[in-house]
Amino acid sequence: MQKRRDLSDVQKGMIIGFRAKGGSISETANFVNCSRAAVVKVYRAWQYGTIQNQRRGTCGAPRAMDDRGERRLRRCVRANRRATVEQLTAQMNQRAAKSVSSTTVQRVAQQLAGH
Repeated sequence: MQKRRDLSDVQKGMIIGFRAKGGSISETANFVNCSRAAVVKVYRAWQYGTIQNQRRGTCGAPRAMDDRGERRLRRCVRANRRATVEQLTAQMNQRAAKSVSSTTVQRVAQQLAGH
């Protein structure tokens, strides 16, 4: 039986897929030939975003700006690199159903610049 740290990415993917399809822990462990504890740990890590690159969990306040808004902000920044935060905020709020604050625009723009 293999432990979690011994599993390959393919085996971890098999565990995630088998469990997501409704397989029990024991069935998954037998299918992948690993311990039940490894199945639990891999699936829990995937659920909470430490295996796959999930941006955030399911808890906390709703996001002020969704992915679509971030793409729009990225386009605005690319179009005018010298734009101030206030200019970007005004541009983002022109046709937006939900207005965003300048603090949010600044924070998201900094995150986008970091990538």
